[in-house]
Amino acid sequence: MKKKIALMVLIFAMLVTPVFALGGVSEDNSFGVGLNLGTNTGVGLRFGFGDFDILSNIGFDVLNVFSGNFVLAGDVAASWNFYTIDGGRGLEFPLTVGVGANTAIAFNDGVSASLSAIVPVGIEYNFSQISDVPITMYLRLAPGLRIISANRVDVGFAFAGYLGAIWNF
Repeated sequence: MKKKIALMVLIFAMLVTPVFALGGVSEDNSFGVGLNLGTNTGVGLRFGFGDFDILSNIGFDVLNVFSGNFVLAGDVAASWNFYTIDGGRGLEFPLTVGVGANTAIAFNDGVSASLSAIVPVGIEYNFSQISDVPITMYLRLAPGLRIISANRVDVGFAFAGYLGAIWNF
């Protein structure tokens, strides 16, 4: 059991470490912190790299809260703006698509972990277009492929959904 936990911690570290390692060499040099609500409710992070962003969330898996399970979840994804909707009057709504991974560690009768590959698709709105408030709101849906479930290889459908707001620095 200790080997499985160590393996899941290592996988999680491998997914999250590149995000922090790249943070200082960004072309865009933007960074954001905010609140993420959805299947993974917690802290949302955004690292801007000019042509793409690295998005990261860490928090609680709210789908399992009502079943009596305590599950910590995290994900990281690279996201690109593939189209921008012109809302008129200078308002723009970027549509984004990305690729990433989602991991969850459940603490119920024992400790178990899950890992999924995800494809987040979303829409954003940046309030700095109309005021001096550097907040970006977003809605993302992330279908994916579950690879590991409850410490076992179990290929199947995975899904995540997020609504959030990030303060950009």
